[in-house]
Amino acid sequence: MIVGAALETWLDDKAAREATAAAMRAQAEAIAVIPALAELKQAVKPAAERGAVAVLALARRLIEDDAAIAAIMGRAISAAAADPFCRPPLRASRNEVQDGLLLFSDPALTIQVAVMSADALAIKRRSRDRPPAISFSGQRSLFRFVKAGGAILSVWTAPFIGPDFTAAAGGHCRRRQRRRPTDGELIEFDGRCETFIVDSAVSDLVYLFAATPIDAAPVGVDYDPESLAPIAASSTDDAGSRTQMMLALLRTMGRRDAAPLFVELARARHFHARWQAMRELLALDAALALPHLRRMAETDPHPEVRAAAAATLATFFPDRRSRQPEPLLPCPS
Repeated sequence: MIVGAALETWLDDKAAREATAAAMRAQAEAIAVIPALAELKQAVKPAAERGAVAVLALARRLIEDDAAIAAIMGRAISAAAADPFCRPPLRASRNEVQDGLLLFSDPALTIQVAVMSADALAIKRRSRDRPPAISFSGQRSLFRFVKAGGAILSVWTAPFIGPDFTAAAGGHCRRRQRRRPTDGELIEFDGRCETFIVDSAVSDLVYLFAATPIDAAPVGVDYDPESLAPIAASSTDDAGSRTQMMLALLRTMGRRDAAPLFVELARARHFHARWQAMRELLALDAALALPHLRRMAETDPHPEVRAAAAATLATFFPDRRSRQPEPLLPCPS
């Protein structure tokens, strides 16, 4: 890192660093007590118990509250103006075309403000050999285009992504319309069957975005931009994804004493989580996994999981495909 003179002076000045830290704490406290944010924090948990519609209704109140958004951003901007090393207490998000700040974060709801660069969007479009995948997030969301930037959106629909989603039933997506959002316009998307792509923009877009995992589909699905058929799926459950990573770690460590956990998670709510747990259990202890695999091949409610389990039996256990009852082996303690 090349350190500029101002940064070098600040790093060498303990009092200045402490003043910056104090300013950041004060800024965080001041933002937290802005009435709209404080009320949202209190209301989001009860709303989550009523479902995604109730959660997004709360989000809508905040992202349409210009005074509240101005108060949040105003505090961050004034603190940075007074001290260039005072970062806002708002987590940053960034990708190749967008920069954002997370205004509110809760397991049931996230809200952020973002700027999409028209130049970066144009460069991304021109540098690709083919259009990007058409991604359906599986979650319900709200977008408020504070500055629409003369953008043109392609709005897409696809078969509803339900708990029994299969690639065969994924069908094809289709473009429903192309439209220009207007400054201040708010649009709701159900990511289980709707999405949009920013095709082009005259100037940078500034927008507020809210999303909830409540009532989400088990997976988000990507569709090929040419064939319009599904090409990939990924979990919408962050906790579930972390659980799968932990199972992979336990398997790599050879922790057979954790086998009961693998067996339990092979009965998880989401179909892809059940199969991932079974794959890890097979890699950890195939003999222990076998009766559970056989039961999965016969009784799992999801057709693709049953098919995958049956194919695994046929491929790796061809001499043990008997339908005779086999007791489930006790897991090591």
